[in-house]
Amino acid sequence: MLDLNAPVERHDEPYRWAVAHSVIPAPAARSLREQMPAPRALRPAERTGDGDKTYRMAVLPLIRHGEPEPGMAEMGETWHGLVAHLQADTYRAWVSRTIGVDVTDTTLDIGLFVFQGGDRISAHTDKPGKRATHVIYLNDDWADDHGGQFEVRTGPDLSVSPYATVVPGGGRSVLFARSDHSWHAVAPVAAHAPQFRLTCQVEMWNLG
Repeated sequence: MLDLNAPVERHDEPYRWAVAHSVIPAPAARSLREQMPAPRALRPAERTGDGDKTYRMAVLPLIRHGEPEPGMAEMGETWHGLVAHLQADTYRAWVSRTIGVDVTDTTLDIGLFVFQGGDRISAHTDKPGKRATHVIYLNDDWADDHGGQFEVRTGPDLSVSPYATVVPGGGRSVLFARSDHSWHAVAPVAAHAPQFRLTCQVEMWNLG
């Protein structure tokens, strides 16, 4: 299910982050897309206002603090296989090697995150209890003008151009270590995007 020998591009600036290519092979990604609930059936999640993080998307929690959520019952066999691989020691060891941060003693949250036109996440650094995140893009094809790019940022000001961007498709995934300067965002998905932006997100949290 997971190809932990897939090519990886590692970066140390402006914080530790990496792009891994085809960690989930294309046939498995296709099966995951086929074995998930219809995107419009997912629960909307939105936060607006002047807080430190605003967003709009749809979310289906699968694992929380290492334990299955009710959403797992809605997923097909391939998803159950993926979640089992993501909870294995070999995966944690790979994440630790890839971004240079030990996550072997963390507890995991895993979820399906779906974005449609206009959905986005503002620049933020994540909560202090989080040690690392792995965002796996499940779309086969995704053009740059469809929006939804993962943005590596140097601060909260969205008027400043991103340090780097990653197009959310084509077998890519992004890993990054949480720090007080790990600013990142998701650019708004374009209204003309022909498909939903589909991601599996793995969050690694400190115990306790």
